[in-house]
Order: sequence, then C-alpha cells, then structure tokens
Amino acid sequence: MQQGPSITKRAMTAANSAKVWLDSPGGTRVKKWFSYGISAIILMVLVRSIADIGWQQVLAVLPWSLLFWLLFAGSYFLQPFTEWVIYRRWWGFGWPAIAVFLKMRVMNEALFSYSGHTYLLIWAAGRMGIRFDPDAPPKRLLGRGETDGVDPRTSPFAAVKDMAITSGLAGNLTTLLMLILALSMGGDGVLGDAVDPATLRIIIVSFGALIALNIGILLFRKHVMSIPVRENLFSFRWHLFRVLTAHILIVGSWIVALPDIAISTWILLGALRMVIGRLPLPNKELLFAAVAVSLTGEASVEVAALMAAQGALHLVFHGIAMVAASAIEARYPETQAARES
Repeated sequence: MQQGPSITKRAMTAANSAKVWLDSPGGTRVKKWFSYGISAIILMVLVRSIADIGWQQVLAVLPWSLLFWLLFAGSYFLQPFTEWVIYRRWWGFGWPAIAVFLKMRVMNEALFSYSGHTYLLIWAAGRMGIRFDPDAPPKRLLGRGETDGVDPRTSPFAAVKDMAITSGLAGNLTTLLMLILALSMGGDGVLGDAVDPATLRIIIVSFGALIALNIGILLFRKHVMSIPVRENLFSFRWHLFRVLTAHILIVGSWIVALPDIAISTWILLGALRMVIGRLPLPNKELLFAAVAVSLTGEASVEVAALMAAQGALHLVFHGIAMVAASAIEARYPETQAARES
C-alpha cells in the first residue's frame, strides 16, 4: 500500500505556498496592512492602560530633573539597542532595523511573552528570502551536537532561540549576583521581617531550582544551543552588559528622584527587586512593597509612589517606542521588505 506524503512534507509544502503568496504583490499589501493593524491594536491597548492611570498623582511624584529622565530612558531603550547590535553582527542590516527591536520589546511586554520573538523570526525569514523545500527537510536546529553549530546568518530560528536562552542565562546570573549582594548587605534580615516563613522557603527552593536550571543548560549545551560557541559568548556578553547596566540606570533614577534616602538603601532595594522579580510567585508587586516598607520605614510611602509612577511611565515609553518604530518603517520601507533572492 502506497503511503501519502508525510505530515512534515505536507506542512512544508503549505508553508512554502504561503511564503510564495506573501511575497506576491497581493501578499505584500496584506503583510503591510497586517503590520499596521498589529501596531494599531498595541497602541490602543497602551492608550487604554495609560488612560486608567491617575496622571495628576503620577506627575506629582516624578521629578523634573533631566538626569532622572535620561537614566530612565536609557534603562528602557538599552534592550532594543543591545539586540540590534547582536543581530546586526549576523544579519548585516542598517540602523532603521532598530524599529523591529523596538516593536519586539513592546510586543513581549504588552501582548504576551515571546510574541516579539515570533515577530522577529517572521521578519528575519522574510528578509532572508527563506524558502521551505518539501523535499529537503530542515537541518536539526535543537543542539549543535559535535559540530561547530548552525550559521546564525542563514538560520534565524537557531539565532533567535539561542539569543533567548543566552538572555535568560545572563538575567539569571545577574540575579544570583544581586542575591549575593543583598545577603552581604543584610537582605536576609529584611526578607525575614517582610515575608512569612512559608514564602521564605519558597524563595529558597526557587533559587535552588534556578541554579539547577542554569547548570543543566551548561552541562547539556550541545543538545540545547545551536549556533557556534563564539557567537553564543558574544551575545551572552552583550546581554550581561545590558542587564547590569539597565539595573544600574534604574537604581540611579531612584537615587535622583529621592536623594534623601541613603544610597546603600537604594542599592539593597534594587538588588532585592531583581531577586523578587525572578521568583515564580504570585503578587510579586505586593512582596516587593512589603520589602520596601520594611527597608525604608517612614519613606516607604514616597518609595511606593515612585515605583507606581515608574510603572505608569513604562507604559508611556511603550507607546513612544511603537510610534517611533512606525515612523522609522514609514520613512524607510525597505526595513520591512524581503531581501531579493
């Protein structure tokens, strides 16, 4: 009995047909309007969220110091800039491609996790003119095995996947460094005063699991990472720089906003904020608020107001990023164009 085409072959045939149509004049118009539609939906979500905020109270808390705004803006835009630098090494695009990474950041945070990575992957596949050949299944993309690895210049899936992993490793390493810093500054006593014993045990177990996960990725890196080691190290160094620098910038903005609070207190609070942010716990904002109250005492109301104001400001910067990305794409339409074969 003759068997029909495999599921993989049928899927690749369908993917190739869709790719050919999307590269046609009609498909190009659909992609253009679909991109506009996604941008409009994201902006509407942001506008609605921003409209729910009491801006009179927010503006009353935020300082008018130029240094504060530079520090906060730097902490926000550092991530898309860093990703632009890393991917530019492999894909050789110009500065207008920063629009893609601005959108990527907003989509990951305003829509759902990794939606921005999906957008980047689709953009890269279109730009590289990748075709799906049903008679030539793709090479193995999960793990490099004993080979040198997949070339990130021709395999966007491997590049995006490894970038997400190295970004997570850099964030986890920074969190562990912040935990050590917090413990050396008496953070264990602050946590003990702010949380109950059950939550404290969860924190300890969570960080044990975090360490185990990182060790597991390093031990089985040949089966997890796909691109060459030197390229993973290049992206890891940039991600580590990004996470540490963004943390320093945001803590610096706190110091500028409320200079009467001791710098050592801000450093400890910043370290605990990063630690709490990585925990798989519900209501992490409440836990951080309890820590802030325990640590800052009488100034806790001002601190809580500043954190709430910066959270609102974060939404505003999402809107600014989307508008800037759309303006760049309108000015440089080749950013969205597929590369000619």
